[in-house]
Amino acid sequence: AVLLATPWWTRCRRALAAVLADIRALHARPARAAALWGGSVAFAALHALVLIAVTRAVGLPLAPLQVALLYLAASSAAALLPTPGGLGSLDAALAFALTAAGTPGAGAASAVLGYRLLTVWLPLLPGLLVLAVLVRRKAL
Repeated sequence: AVLLATPWWTRCRRALAAVLADIRALHARPARAAALWGGSVAFAALHALVLIAVTRAVGLPLAPLQVALLYLAASSAAALLPTPGGLGSLDAALAFALTAAGTPGAGAASAVLGYRLLTVWLPLLPGLLVLAVLVRRKAL
């Protein structure tokens, strides 16, 4: 009972109440909730598809469903050590998951590098072009 009356518990209760109020407000608008949940599911599914394509390209003998489950497990584990874009933690978790599934280390490393090339580095190119245009137009 003493623990429940301490200031830290009061702050936790207030924070939890605020989170629950935000969740209720979000779900009061079904279209907004569907967009949020749909976007979250689509993000994970599309990233899993990229990893499946890369593992196929480098010749790893894994079933697509297995690769998708490995991606979900690795991204969940990487979320425990948050870094910007999951850089480092997701790479290590993916490499570990792929090697734990029985793929050679070189193949796992190639798959992770290919996945990162397609999901992190390649999208920077159009962004760089847009940035150059905006700077030239003095919009930034």
